Amino acid sequence: MPDWDEQAIHRQLLARDPAGLDALAEMRAHKLYRLAQLALGGLGNEQDVEEVVSDALAAAWARAAEYDPERSSLTSWVLMLAKYAALNRRRALRRRALGPEGQAKIIPLGAEPEPAVPPSDAAVLAEEERARLHAALRRLPPQERELLIRRYFFEESPADMARDLGLTRGALDTRLWRARQNLRRLLSDESEVRTHDRQAPHAR
Repeated sequence: MPDWDEQAIHRQLLARDPAGLDALAEMRAHKLYRLAQLALGGLGNEQDVEEVVSDALAAAWARAAEYDPERSSLTSWVLMLAKYAALNRRRALRRRALGPEGQAKIIPLGAEPEPAVPPSDAAVLAEEERARLHAALRRLPPQERELLIRRYFFEESPADMARDLGLTRGALDTRLWRARQNLRRLLSDESEVRTHDRQAPHAR
């Protein structure tokens, strides 16, 4: 299947046709691998990344009837499955650490590993900026959030996005521009609130 035909692939998955799963893996493997690597955040190894991708494809096969084309593209749905699979594996990896003699030990899920060195001011600020960005993204309408994540987090090309969404390139560019403007507005609003909160005690 040289072209990415979401409806055809979904029909194959629903019919339990392995060709649909093969096409899904062939067409979207690089995106699944990239997402798995990002979500694992440096934990695990290449085998863990491969298992996350396998888990996501297995979930797409088992849960094909749950996919709703009215809510998202097939690509976004499979990437969501990959994100959940990666987060599950990340939690499992973080529970394991090596003791003084190399044996495995269990760490409570809520525990946070102590940094080898104190984080720098720049690292703290960068983490705060990432948190602000993710909070603002969550406040966007789902369609705009999906566009920005696909374009700037997964680095999907505008041509692929336009084809998947059934849009002209101009229409896609317009939607991306609006989404970026709304994201900037949310970030700006949050900055004003944070500044006001810091100044409020002095105003009393």
